[in-house]
Amino acid sequence: AAAAPAAAQGAEAPEHRGDGPYLLVCGDDAEAFAERNDQVAYNQRIVNERLFEECLDTGHRDLAAALEAVEEPGTRIQILPGRYAFEETVVVDGAEDLQIEGLGDSPDDVHLSVRYVAEAVIEARDSTGLYFKGFTVGQSLGAGLVVSGAEGAAVDGVKAVHNGGDGLRVSDSTAVRLSGCAASGNDGAGIAVDDTDAEVTGCESAENLIGLREGGGGEVVLESNRLHDNTTGLVVTETSEGHRLEASGNSVFDNNADHYANLTNGHCDVEATQRDWSSGGRCPAEAAPVGVGVLIAGGNDTAFTGNHIWGQETAAVMVWGEPGAGDAASHRNRFEDNELGYRDDGRRFRNRLDLWWDGKGDGNCFAEPTAWHTTPAVMPSCEDPGPGRILAEPLKAFKVWHCGTDAIGDGVPAGCDWFGAKFTDRIEAQAAVAFAAGLLFLTGAGWFGAARAPEPPPPMSMTFSAIATCLGALLLVLASWSGRSDYEALAIGLWGFGWILAGRSWFSSGLGAFGGFTALIGGLAVIDAVDRGVWIVPVLPVSPGWMWLVLLPLWVLLALGAVFRRRPRADARPPVERTPATVPPRDRFDW
Repeated sequence: AAAAPAAAQGAEAPEHRGDGPYLLVCGDDAEAFAERNDQVAYNQRIVNERLFEECLDTGHRDLAAALEAVEEPGTRIQILPGRYAFEETVVVDGAEDLQIEGLGDSPDDVHLSVRYVAEAVIEARDSTGLYFKGFTVGQSLGAGLVVSGAEGAAVDGVKAVHNGGDGLRVSDSTAVRLSGCAASGNDGAGIAVDDTDAEVTGCESAENLIGLREGGGGEVVLESNRLHDNTTGLVVTETSEGHRLEASGNSVFDNNADHYANLTNGHCDVEATQRDWSSGGRCPAEAAPVGVGVLIAGGNDTAFTGNHIWGQETAAVMVWGEPGAGDAASHRNRFEDNELGYRDDGRRFRNRLDLWWDGKGDGNCFAEPTAWHTTPAVMPSCEDPGPGRILAEPLKAFKVWHCGTDAIGDGVPAGCDWFGAKFTDRIEAQAAVAFAAGLLFLTGAGWFGAARAPEPPPPMSMTFSAIATCLGALLLVLASWSGRSDYEALAIGLWGFGWILAGRSWFSSGLGAFGGFTALIGGLAVIDAVDRGVWIVPVLPVSPGWMWLVLLPLWVLLALGAVFRRRPRADARPPVERTPATVPPRDRFDW
């Protein structure tokens, strides 16, 4: 097991305390308390009955009043079973060794709510030694529980439900331990960790927009968590210097919830108090791809080992960098020996795609023997991660730019399969059809231009070139339809081979520049096919696809020149002087 990341900071997450000064919080309705307390196990139920009588005499009716009564470090605030509604956020500011715990068997026994009139239920700022345990926070406009600027904090068995933002949010803190927590039905991330040294173990996050979101700096350990039935299971994004994440033993599955129709069907147009939170779905404030287990989007230095990831309808793992050149890629992310497409009980349950990488970044590696389908078809190994590239593969770069994780406002971009686009509506299918049609047209134009050359190619010289080019165009469309990156690599290779043959014929026909340029592009296409499907070509700082793509406009100009150039006129022949007839008159047929 990985060492606690906060150890290097000299701070530790606090342990639960069973003794010391305490304050009680309870309601004043004995019948409501008895009804709730009857669901608690016998021993704790008897203790709670005694504490309720004490609370009626000397306790507090809400959490804020109890916080104001805290006089010394190490105080425990104990909340008896019941539902507590506040009109404003409960703020914990500058506390020292404060413990707030619910006295039930589960977090559901103590429910804290602000009924959608405040941004958070509990907000803890700049405190040390905080310990939260055994209660539920819900119905806030923003996050349920917010911990910021903490030095040493524990969130143990806390649940967050039906919040308008994140469920449990921790930021700018050190030595934070989240254990046995739960989050469901939140519009943002169930669990959000930002710029924090933290451990998240044994937590369950389901039916949120994002199961767990992590970013910024800090060192984070994720172990034995269950992230399921969200839109995206785990997102690592916008990390900074000093970031490190280790994830092992987690189960990430069935993250296929599509809530984006709610942005246009009126579900999200009503007030939060009027929404159907239990079954009506979420109201996303950001774009998280549907059907993705683990997304690394501009994240660095992560290590995923021994996790089970199954049942994703888009991809088990996606790694991409931010659009454009520069250092906005995802770097040094390692995926090794995870069980992709296998449940944690060993049964087979495939993902639609196991690995999706845009080709950008340095030091990313994938050593996944259980991976079935990947794109590209060949991935960098962890023994030889391959070259660092400053640009993603062209089509994927456009897709990340068009379908990324920016704010979405009232709708999602069109053409994105992870936002619901199907079949021919997908960007990949449209691009493949357009490119195949353009390829056949341009190749035909090239042969027409060659036919107008001073020495046209022989009639049968285009046979093999035409066959290879047409097969490549057809296979490219089929590859985009099926999502098979190995077919895509073969299609590009066939097209490149066809253009090499065509360029050779055109060069021998007197079209030296045009024929040589065609063969050059064909050769680059073959290299691109090898890079995609056989072996990642070393040294190259960009995908070979960019090389032939940027040369195509110049090739089109040369092709147009070959088609429309004027053919030279043949020289006029000199007049023929005929010799006068010399046949004798007697031999003439002169009638």
